[in-house]
Amino acid sequence: MPDSKDTRKGVVLLIVLATILVVAVLAGVILGIITNQYRLSHHNTSRIRAYYAAKGIMNYAQDMLRKGTWTIDAANNKYACFQNKGCIDSVNNDFPISDDVDIPYKVQVTIFPLNNAPDSSSLSGKVTQLKIKVDYTYTP
Repeated sequence: MPDSKDTRKGVVLLIVLATILVVAVLAGVILGIITNQYRLSHHNTSRIRAYYAAKGIMNYAQDMLRKGTWTIDAANNKYACFQNKGCIDSVNNDFPISDDVDIPYKVQVTIFPLNNAPDSSSLSGKVTQLKIKVDYTYTP
């Protein structure tokens, strides 16, 4: 017959092993939650950076058109993209924009000619419309 001392040692061993297992499972769950939260935060930060890159390039394009630095004709769309990153679509970079190390994305501005912009029939006067594209991809 087993000694009661041996039985107590076996029970203590099972309790210690069960405790270690519970702690390991909890650590794994907490690590998974932290990892998912990091990915979500990184994704949101990247998305917001892309949004503000597009807003900044839009303001820049409006300023260049207002000053007359960029001129457009009445027949063709014009495109503005970063010099080294290039355009998103396979189009000519008519107005190269100086690269910015703070913007890691490709940004493309499509400038529609006067009164030739989509949905410009309901607008009166001369209209130039901008379409901004950002090549934003999230890679964890």
